[in-house]
Amino acid sequence: MATHQLSILGVNTLPDTSGSVFLEPYTIKATNDLWAMLVAIFNDTATDLFLSGQFVVPQNYVGSAAVIPVWTSTATTGNVVWGFEYRTIAGDDSASMDQATSEQDSTVTDAAPTAAHRRLTPTISPTATNFAAGETVEFRLSRDGTSASDTMAAAAILFDLLFQYADA
Repeated sequence: MATHQLSILGVNTLPDTSGSVFLEPYTIKATNDLWAMLVAIFNDTATDLFLSGQFVVPQNYVGSAAVIPVWTSTATTGNVVWGFEYRTIAGDDSASMDQATSEQDSTVTDAAPTAAHRRLTPTISPTATNFAAGETVEFRLSRDGTSASDTMAAAAILFDLLFQYADA
């Protein structure tokens, strides 16, 4: 059995309408302008900010689901609360893609980097049995500024969002 990681950010990822989550070139926040890439900025607010998206569970999925936000900040103190809310849709012509509820909302609290721009990779652990090979997963990745545990007074800079799983 092997462990795989799949990036689940893509062209179908959409920031919320608050204006506090947006995509920008990393060169705006970075000191060195050599590596120009697009990152998602989650500003420091007292609200629940999110990106929405969807992906398909790989056909070789057998379990051990995890979601890993790859992030950093210019801040070096405080915590960020990341949330992963999702629902799965299975079958062919058997389930609606237009639902108003989720299956689960899992969170992880992660400390700011010890030096600006250091890579952080906390693990969010959704229920592995909620996923099955070939299912569509609709999700929201959030920074929960309403949580008393989210104390970092700066933007969280998201580089990637990984779906980690085991195969047969």
